Amino acid sequence: MITIAAEVAEYVRNTPFLEEALARGIINMSALAREMRPRLRAATGRNVSPAAILMALKRMSPALVKRLGARPAGLKHAGDLIVRSNLVEYTFRRSDSLWEKQKRLLHRIERDREAFLTYTQGVYEVMLIASAGIEKAVLEIFAREELISHWKNLSAVIIRLTPRTAHVPGVYYAILKQLAWGNLNVIDVVSTSTEFTILIEKRQVEDAFSILKRYLWP
Repeated sequence: MITIAAEVAEYVRNTPFLEEALARGIINMSALAREMRPRLRAATGRNVSPAAILMALKRMSPALVKRLGARPAGLKHAGDLIVRSNLVEYTFRRSDSLWEKQKRLLHRIERDREAFLTYTQGVYEVMLIASAGIEKAVLEIFAREELISHWKNLSAVIIRLTPRTAHVPGVYYAILKQLAWGNLNVIDVVSTSTEFTILIEKRQVEDAFSILKRYLWP
């Protein structure tokens, strides 16, 4: 039989940001209990009272505060926070000719120490993040490829992590959550074993840097 506590926990887990709001104590629990009541009555087949739902929410809150308030262990030894500005992003439809064009681009910029380039190949698409200084080369070499999307005026916030991060659940979620709460829009993310790169609009990069700096080094 489905219990009220289990159904309340499921509702909270599946509602965006509700866990965070409850942990921060910024939710009117009585109003939330009344809103949840129709769903819980349907799920349990019982005439669930708002008081019973409210009790289940209050019992959850201390555990949420403890679980969501602590930073994941993998972030306790985060390294540098680096910003790269003046970037562009291109997404192309994947084709048989892209591999050869990628090699041409790498050969073109191999002596350019200021160039920044990240190449990600998916199942159907290929994405390039590049410094604006090599945009002309990208457009020339990939001119005949099908362009899906193009972003300009981007910046990257790069977080240096430890190798142990790969074994710690919730690390990337914890980082991106801070930006979501700051109402910042993430355009893309790229990761390696010890670097997590967040691509964001140039106008928001200062806010993103400040938020992440406060979070990583409180």
